[in-house]
Amino acid sequence: MNKPELLLLGGHNSGKTHYAGQLYGRLTRQEGCLRLRDEQGTPRDLSAVEGVLDALYMGHAANHTPRDTATEVVLPLQDTRGRALDLHWPDYGGEQLSSIFEERCVTEAWRQRLLKSEAWVLLIRLHSETTYPDELEKLLQRKSSPEGAHTRPTASGGKWDANAYWVELLQLLLHVAGRGTVQRLQRPRLAVLLSCYDEIPEPLATPRQTLAAKLPLLSAFIHSAWAVEEVSIWGLSALGKPLAPTSHDEDFSKYGPEEQGWVVPPEGGEHNKDLTRPLAWLLESL
Repeated sequence: MNKPELLLLGGHNSGKTHYAGQLYGRLTRQEGCLRLRDEQGTPRDLSAVEGVLDALYMGHAANHTPRDTATEVVLPLQDTRGRALDLHWPDYGGEQLSSIFEERCVTEAWRQRLLKSEAWVLLIRLHSETTYPDELEKLLQRKSSPEGAHTRPTASGGKWDANAYWVELLQLLLHVAGRGTVQRLQRPRLAVLLSCYDEIPEPLATPRQTLAAKLPLLSAFIHSAWAVEEVSIWGLSALGKPLAPTSHDEDFSKYGPEEQGWVVPPEGGEHNKDLTRPLAWLLESL
């Protein structure tokens, strides 16, 4: 029986590298919703996630994945019911997603990932996303002001608004995956992780409300394209605090990275240290 495959979607500096390392650390402790299972046969290459965890044990941030990296870590898992699952975690430079968006084409490796995946994990770092104010509202304010009546509007800059970027990128990826949106999507299941959630000064009661406030167009697209029961939105702080490559954080060194980081569930509420929960939700009906 084929095991379900998950696809991780995260741009440059979205936190996917640290999440992978922290997730592996949680799995080795066997305390969460998902656990590593014992397997006989060829050992799996886990050097990528082990290297991240080693850096965190030293109290500093891991290096970002290089742009041209294209490898895959496969974690053998089982859920609380003992069901075997394989988590395919592609390790790639986040710039690859930007290239797909800019060039409007995907490599064969990406096409195969999209065709095979039954669930997507989408990491979005809200604090670093670029958005622009409502230009119509600014225009009305200028016309109503004597001083502004004779001023020219200013250009917004060269970067795409994050709302338009993510909506168009998701549409492109769905097209390559052969998933139409005429009817609400049942597959791929979608877990949106609002990464580095600790950076947001005043998040709203639930991660869904926080996403809708910051990226309303993206939020509306997701909830119109996917069936209600096939999408969930989580707050994620893989580290619980900022770390730099040169830092020596004592909490990480003394207590271990497994005690750091948390998720906020879709319904809101208290922080939960089980970073496997979003993935367990994805896998529960596959």
